[in-house]
Amino acid sequence: MNSFDRFLSYLHPVYVEITQSEINPRIELSIRNGRYILNSSNANYSYHGLYELFKKFFRKLPMDWDRVDNVLILGFGAGCVVPLIRGYNAECSIVGVEIDSKVIELARNYFGIDEFRNTQVVHGDAVDYLARCRKAFDIIIVDIFIDRDVPSAVESPEFIASLHNCLTPQGKVIFNKMAYNKKTKAEVEKVYSIYKEIFPMVTLYKFMITGRILVASAN
Repeated sequence: MNSFDRFLSYLHPVYVEITQSEINPRIELSIRNGRYILNSSNANYSYHGLYELFKKFFRKLPMDWDRVDNVLILGFGAGCVVPLIRGYNAECSIVGVEIDSKVIELARNYFGIDEFRNTQVVHGDAVDYLARCRKAFDIIIVDIFIDRDVPSAVESPEFIASLHNCLTPQGKVIFNKMAYNKKTKAEVEKVYSIYKEIFPMVTLYKFMITGRILVASAN
């Protein structure tokens, strides 16, 4: 990022690249307030609203971070959750799964994800990854979106059960979803009820206007 673009970004967004992929019909890389931002057509994928959402959420999350050894991020994006996690635990192992190769390319070129310590980025489908998973995680973050919406497979009882199977006995699932209209608000209630059938403890957090984060504990 050159100094002129950085300066302009405090006045208005500076677009660096607008592209698409087989997964996302529009991907926007821009600079805002001196920081690279990754967006879809209607939603932030990394380092803007999403970053602020998780920043507020982690402050509220009842978690003994010193006992967290392994974290799985499904829907890695440009990895904006990683620096937040590192603020609570500098040494835990992080695996990020991202289906969109273009997003991974941009994340490597502009967000420095290859420099993230003790972090592995896997190009693949989250459903397939969980089906093959033989490792237990202390935290699984589900942040899978196509634009503003969560794919239906990620809200299915089968997928949610597979999340439970990949947790440690004291592990937690953190599921992010936007509730921006009547339909998506109803979907939040439905997926909440499914989680309650599979997990013994489930809490729903509301942030900003549309942010919903569901936390499900294995025990």
